[in-house]
Amino acid sequence: MYVCGPTVYDHSHLGHARSYIAFDVARRYLEFSGYRVNHVQNFTDVEDVITKRANLAGIEPLAYAERYIRAYLEDMDAMNVKRARVYARVSEHIPDILAAVERVLANGFGYAVDGDVYFRTRKAKHSFGILTHQKFDDIIADSLPPDSKKEDPLDFAVWKKSREDEPGWESPWGRGRPGWHVECFAMASKYLGPKIDIHGGGKDLKFPHHESEAMICEAVYGTEWTRYWMHNGFLTLASEKMSKSLGNFVTIRDILKDWDGEVVRLCLLKEHYRKDCEYDADCFKITKEELDAVHAVIAKAKGAAGRDSGKVEGVIKRVRERFFAAMDDDLNTQDAVFALKEFTEALREVGPMSREEGRKVLQVYADASRILGVFEDALEGVG
Repeated sequence: MYVCGPTVYDHSHLGHARSYIAFDVARRYLEFSGYRVNHVQNFTDVEDVITKRANLAGIEPLAYAERYIRAYLEDMDAMNVKRARVYARVSEHIPDILAAVERVLANGFGYAVDGDVYFRTRKAKHSFGILTHQKFDDIIADSLPPDSKKEDPLDFAVWKKSREDEPGWESPWGRGRPGWHVECFAMASKYLGPKIDIHGGGKDLKFPHHESEAMICEAVYGTEWTRYWMHNGFLTLASEKMSKSLGNFVTIRDILKDWDGEVVRLCLLKEHYRKDCEYDADCFKITKEELDAVHAVIAKAKGAAGRDSGKVEGVIKRVRERFFAAMDDDLNTQDAVFALKEFTEALREVGPMSREEGRKVLQVYADASRILGVFEDALEGVG
């Protein structure tokens, strides 16, 4: 599983939290179901905006990026997002990226002009439009200016000539740096091979980023790039996508000043990952109350020592059916969380439970915990 990571020039916002929690749950459910998951994620640490901000701060660009990589990992740890097996940084994979660019050129899908290398988009007939279902004739592109180096307005850079004030590496075409799309392709294929099982990211990455990756794979390997694509919806603020570039965002660490990471995580799992949803500060308060109720029932189950109530088995059967049906339906955490909420409310109405009933209740929460990444502290000591 390859998940597109952040461009590290600022603190991560709640939109990032929603995305990486969603893919964390996908990984957890696969692992719960018996799969071994090789999870790779990237950090884009070479980009114009990083260079610009680093220059303003008087810091070397890669050191500036490193500051926000550390901050990102701290934020994800606080929300119990599992660490990827590999975090691939662009700056550490230049040889792999150069090899991919050379293959693009060797196979006739690219051309070099004055230190830049461009991809011939119209030659990738099998990959263009695989996600957006566009055709070449559907694209209305501006005419190329007279000084353009491109053959076609749809072509994109896989290698860019570096300016003096930005990071650069030696290449057969002169000092330069990678284009965005080739970075993810080169890093993902290094660790996961020429065809990966699952590729994740925000829905805004479908075009041009993910389709461009697929086109590069067609050029380099002649194969389909990904078996399953997963794209999460936006977290919006005042009906606009929450985005660092737009400046309308709420940082994860600002929210974590007021709310525990478990609260933030569960709140963001209350919507299906594909849906857009509006930021609602009240969600954290409501979720905290719901978590308190879960923790109380877990404590009750841990201390269960009464007679068999005769009321627990049916409740457990219903929640298991509903919870796993939801998870099997495109990871519908919205319905899965609601099933757990109803389960908790039902158990609050049940009187004393027997030790065996308590054990079975704890197992339900433990299974949900392994999948959703919540309740872990409350379940400490449960086998």
